[in-house]
Amino acid sequence: MNRWSQVDPLMLAQGENVLRVLRDGGHQAFFVGGCVRDELMDRPVHDMDIATSARPDEVVRLFDRTVPTGIQHGTVTVLMEDQAFEVTTFRRESDYADHRRPGSVEFVDAVTEDLQRRDFTMNAIARGLDGELIDPFDGRSDIERGLIRCVGVAEERFEEDALRMMRAVRFASTFGFRPVKSLWKALLDGRDKLSCIATERVRMEMEKIVLGPDPLRGLALLERSGLFRHAKAAQGPAATEAEADAGGEAPGAEAALAQRLLHREPPRRALLAALPLLEPAPPAQRWSLLLQALGAPGEAASPLLKSWTFPNQTAQEAAGIVRFDEAWEAVHAGAPGEREQRRGWIGLQVAFGRETAGLWLRRQQTVLQAASGDDAWRQAGQAMLTRAAQWHREVQVHTLKELAVSGGEVLQAAERKGGPWLSELLRELLLAVAAGELPNDRQTLLDHVKTGVKEDGSKSVD
Repeated sequence: MNRWSQVDPLMLAQGENVLRVLRDGGHQAFFVGGCVRDELMDRPVHDMDIATSARPDEVVRLFDRTVPTGIQHGTVTVLMEDQAFEVTTFRRESDYADHRRPGSVEFVDAVTEDLQRRDFTMNAIARGLDGELIDPFDGRSDIERGLIRCVGVAEERFEEDALRMMRAVRFASTFGFRPVKSLWKALLDGRDKLSCIATERVRMEMEKIVLGPDPLRGLALLERSGLFRHAKAAQGPAATEAEADAGGEAPGAEAALAQRLLHREPPRRALLAALPLLEPAPPAQRWSLLLQALGAPGEAASPLLKSWTFPNQTAQEAAGIVRFDEAWEAVHAGAPGEREQRRGWIGLQVAFGRETAGLWLRRQQTVLQAASGDDAWRQAGQAMLTRAAQWHREVQVHTLKELAVSGGEVLQAAERKGGPWLSELLRELLLAVAAGELPNDRQTLLDHVKTGVKEDGSKSVD
């Protein structure tokens, strides 16, 4: 392994410069962790971390541009032209607090001691400037065999940092690897420790699983392990009797929907089958599918995601797709003809916005591809999506601001006092213009208002 093949050449050149400066200064220095692992797996390398025998103050002295990223733990970010490299002093950790943070850090001189503190063997490999590998725990062999194995004793690694259990599931899902028996047993025995980890950190691992290449494998491993119900956000007093009977600790109300995946209620197969076929971006499409597969109603989707510290945009977009789907199901079931369905679609698109309607269309196309069914059913589904896509393109206005008339002009044309009728009339005008039933022309719309006032018998106001 003398040449890198998965690294951007500019990043590699600057990273090797960092190693040379450290080595010329009389220190040991190696690329470590994910960059070495990904290179061995022929996966793209996105960043290159460096471990060194140099103490943090020596790293700062050797380089012109540095940032004390985590200097108390030995980490200094070295800036080389437009590249940034985290350079961390070889260290030993002990006295972990709350199954997450080391209480003490001791700098050491041997890279093997530094590798010994890492989570999994595949992440405990160092590579020198000349391409030589330092692999004291046979991580390369585990990579070749597709195994996830803890460095040393699995129980101790999980005792130190309980989030490593979620990382094990994520790596198994992302790489298609298999946890070894010792790791799996330690995970089952220690899963209650996950309640000590901040919800946000658990959510970040969940995101990587659901947005990864094989989310169904990751979700299946979470189900088998029972890990999810031990997360902090899943703890609370509001558990149902059915959930308590399912085993394990009682989840809170905000996690009840997630428990359906982990216990009794089977998800809708077509939705889960489509999950890995959707692009990871935007993430709201995958999350909306998973929420509906769990039976989450649209009104509960956003609060549920926010309880797991998802960004507001992701929570709102996913909830919007779920609510749009529910509303369209009602329109599609209740509108007998294409004309009625078209107007119903346009009303929803105006209400929810062009972007949400577009996300739903792309999502449903994937669901249709993944679903099982006879040819007639597929043809009917495709015909409906084709019509909806056409209607989606036809809508030219979505907000009252885009109308050629204002509320004040409508009041003047109608010669009536303001009231709830004005908002209702403006919405009717917007829908008529969006549907192409009226042109978005000021005089035409005002004439329509005047005619409508006369026809409904409303008296003008003096």
